[in-house]
Amino acid sequence: MKKQTKRTSDNRIVYLDNDEITDPIKVIHDFFSHSWLPNHLKMLKRWRNDAALESEESKKCSPDYLVYNYELTIKLIEAAWLLKSHKLGRLDFDDKQESDIAKWYIKTERKKLRDYPENLSIREIVKPSSVLKKMFRIYKLDGYKKILNTWLHEALSTSFMEESLSKSEVITVYEQLVKLFEATWLIGERIKLNENS
Repeated sequence: MKKQTKRTSDNRIVYLDNDEITDPIKVIHDFFSHSWLPNHLKMLKRWRNDAALESEESKKCSPDYLVYNYELTIKLIEAAWLLKSHKLGRLDFDDKQESDIAKWYIKTERKKLRDYPENLSIREIVKPSSVLKKMFRIYKLDGYKKILNTWLHEALSTSFMEESLSKSEVITVYEQLVKLFEATWLIGERIKLNENS
């Protein structure tokens, strides 16, 4: 019984305020109001490299930039945790049965939007909320927080501590965050389009 209680408390929401907990979509809109999707993806890659790669060069990210983006990313992950069971941004057709329609729709949507996901499968583009559900099968909320906290400390550190992060852990978390950024961006864009139509 104690273990169950501990697990629940580990996955608690810490960074979101009450309004954001009530309406986690606000967090998505806020995340992408700070920067465009490609810039968030570049930041993530630089952060990953600063945290996980030993280099003779100085770190690419300034400490204030790192902390700021760390907090934005944690807020997005907490919002995703709250939204993981919702079917948001879903297109109104079945991608399995109607592959040609899905491809046509994606091609059309890609032309309308400033940026478009490059790392999501057709199925994930049709159902972007499935990405949120899948990412929390790999690690729970507290797992991502602990790993990103390590990334933050590693990226801020002047010395390299190879033992603290396994390569597979870094790759897995990085890939999941890329998909999270793209899926939440797509969800946010589709919600805006629905509100405006």
